[in-house]
Amino acid sequence: MRFEDYIAMHKDAVYDTLCGYLPGKAPEEHYKMVREYVERKGKYARPSLLLLWTELHGGSLDDAILPAAAQQVSEDWLLMHDDIEDGNELRRGKPAAHVMYGERFAINAGDALHMIMWDMVRGASRTLGGIRGDRFYEKFYDMLTVTAEGQYKDMHLTHDVKDITMFGLEDYYDSIKAKSAYYSVYGPMQLGSIIADMDDSYLQQVESYGVPVGNAFQIKDDILDCTSTASILGKTVGNDVLDGVKTGILWHFVQDADVHELEKVRKIYMKERDAKTADDVDEVLELFKKYGSITAAGRDADALASEALSRFEQAEEGVPESDMKETARNAIRALVARKK
Repeated sequence: MRFEDYIAMHKDAVYDTLCGYLPGKAPEEHYKMVREYVERKGKYARPSLLLLWTELHGGSLDDAILPAAAQQVSEDWLLMHDDIEDGNELRRGKPAAHVMYGERFAINAGDALHMIMWDMVRGASRTLGGIRGDRFYEKFYDMLTVTAEGQYKDMHLTHDVKDITMFGLEDYYDSIKAKSAYYSVYGPMQLGSIIADMDDSYLQQVESYGVPVGNAFQIKDDILDCTSTASILGKTVGNDVLDGVKTGILWHFVQDADVHELEKVRKIYMKERDAKTADDVDEVLELFKKYGSITAAGRDADALASEALSRFEQAEEGVPESDMKETARNAIRALVARKK
């Protein structure tokens, strides 16, 4: 089964469960803001990984629906805050929450969703019960804590390290492993594995193949920011250049560019976001293309994808062939071949 079809099969159940936790009370305008990103929905890849890895190891889908809904609502509130921190003006094809309601109200709506999320996590933990419930709660907490650490690392590289020649590829990978790989890929996989009652040694194996998948996923996100359109992505394009994000693409450019064009891009990245023009962004993106920086990052993602699939086969060798196992393979392929 294609991962896209698996997502579609379970999306409504996850969404309906999530909506069941959203208060329908006054103040109405506040809860309209709280529902804003929830009702736009999203790709639902993260909760679907949780469901799929539950089923992959014989766990109950019924046990996994509420945990998956908690995973999804965590994305909804994180994005409300992330859009403010990163200056994104679009989200899921519409104006970002802070553009619609102002930063104060958007932050508050995100905070409300955060509180609702922990109510869902508590409910999931109690339903799972015993050691399994405790392990689920602890893993969920750790995943979000590390995500916040990753966001700090990303913002530090973006806003404190102004000079594009002063960061290394290891800094980039350290940031995206914490911010993206754990939260977007191997964290949901591990949560599903816990629901299926897999032990901690197996969770380490999930991490062994989930990290390269997650890193490739983020690299593709960086590439799409350079090559796609707002109508396809549903969010601001060229935002990494505008915000000064230090990506693997930029690192490849720094290694290969001549002195003159390196200095040109360095000066653009040194500007504050509001001082950068559309022409600045276009010039940087054209230079990335000229030097093959985007293509080089694509090769990095492809290598990580191959590594991930190889490690998956080793880690899951004992799992009999089934539709779920092939769907899991397809999920890995889809995450690293993403178009939006």
